[in-house]
Amino acid sequence: MSKQTDWVYTLTADDLAEIEAALRPLVDGDSDIASISKDDFPLPRLGPRLAELCNEVLNGRGFTLLRGLPVEQWSIRESATAYFGIGCHFGHARSQNGKGHVLGHVRDLGRDAVNDPTSRVYQTRERQTYHTDSCDIVALLCLKTAKSGGASALVSSMTIYNELRKRRPDLLRCLFEAMHSDRRGEVPDGENP
Repeated sequence: MSKQTDWVYTLTADDLAEIEAALRPLVDGDSDIASISKDDFPLPRLGPRLAELCNEVLNGRGFTLLRGLPVEQWSIRESATAYFGIGCHFGHARSQNGKGHVLGHVRDLGRDAVNDPTSRVYQTRERQTYHTDSCDIVALLCLKTAKSGGASALVSSMTIYNELRKRRPDLLRCLFEAMHSDRRGEVPDGENP
């Protein structure tokens, strides 16, 4: 994949103008980002292209890269609104944590994921290993390039399944067993930790 570029879509000037037109009334009206829907973020020309990319994510390659949002020129609010609005064209947001946040920031807050059972690894400088999130699509937006580290990597669960099926079919059943996850102290009412 690293030698190919067909999985990269670079936003055009027209795309950016359309995104800017969609985000401006939401930012100026101080809209609650979490309540934005696809209808609130109209992208008449870009929308069909995003639908194609979404289909590729869900039914094809499994990922895509959008490039070119001018986050260095926008405020965090503008960037978050554009990011969330574009995301609405891929599906519906899910909560990121026990507080119901639909947007989370990966930032070193000096927390210690090893010794603090309530810290999350994305709040530390520790390397995040491969993991799953409980949703169909995960999206990331880079607001600032890390001074070091910060590289993202993907792995295909279908490829893992197929390789296990080929090499160790006796282990396949493990993929379908219940899997425990640690909520890191963010337990919604009535749920197990």
